[in-house]
Amino acid sequence: MYREQDDLSIARTGGVLVLRDNTWSDCAIDGMRGDFRRLTAQGTRGFCNVSSGRHHIVTNHEDEPIVLDLVLYPGETLVRRLDVDEREFVLDDLETEKKYLALAAGGSRGAMASALVDYERAIISARGRALELLPYELAKRIGTVFVTAAEQAVLGVDQGVLMEQTYKAGLELIGHVMTFPQIQQLVGLFAMFASKHATEGHYELAARITLLGLSILPGEPWLLDLLANLYSDGGAPVTALPFSEEALRRAHVLPEKLAKEIRATYAEISVAAQEVDGRA
Repeated sequence: MYREQDDLSIARTGGVLVLRDNTWSDCAIDGMRGDFRRLTAQGTRGFCNVSSGRHHIVTNHEDEPIVLDLVLYPGETLVRRLDVDEREFVLDDLETEKKYLALAAGGSRGAMASALVDYERAIISARGRALELLPYELAKRIGTVFVTAAEQAVLGVDQGVLMEQTYKAGLELIGHVMTFPQIQQLVGLFAMFASKHATEGHYELAARITLLGLSILPGEPWLLDLLANLYSDGGAPVTALPFSEEALRRAHVLPEKLAKEIRATYAEISVAAQEVDGRA
């Protein structure tokens, strides 16, 4: 899969997004709202032909918006489940996720094709303009917003204020195709700033900076793995474990060297978290 990720055609239409238990009658993706049940031959499960990059899903349940922000890698299939009790999209149980990943394989040509909304036709065509590759100028501007926020975090500026700034910058990525190198370039920038403070033993500050990066690229697995390591190294492996598990679920989209490190992180943090729970 990794060797294919630089292929622009895969970046444009190679992704699949499965949203189990979603309220499809009142859902919006990337600013386009509608009753998506009308666009599938059978019970709607998600979207196919999804571009890689930043996406924003809002489902209304009992007049309350439930939001899923994510960055999708080229050719990736992502499965999430709407938990109406928790008012959020969550990881599915592992076995169910594996089942739906298999069913969604192949996207518009796979076994689940008739239950998937064609993102390219329903969303891109409705906008009346083709998706554009992320411009260098926009990527640079978003990088600058992050760097400024990271520097302000060092000065002790309120995290909520900074997260609002970086989250807003991340929304500007919506509507642009992001190739694997473009995503990784931003990830590298975010990780570099955080790791600098981690090497000095400032794990809490490094974690806050990593969260700023994740507000721009939500759910990005390498940043999730970094955050998990920072929490664990800071003495909070129980807090770290959910982030490590989420990173593990998406490790396959990264080069094997990075995926191997994510698997190792999860194994270490799982043991540490169990030891803490055992002492409680």
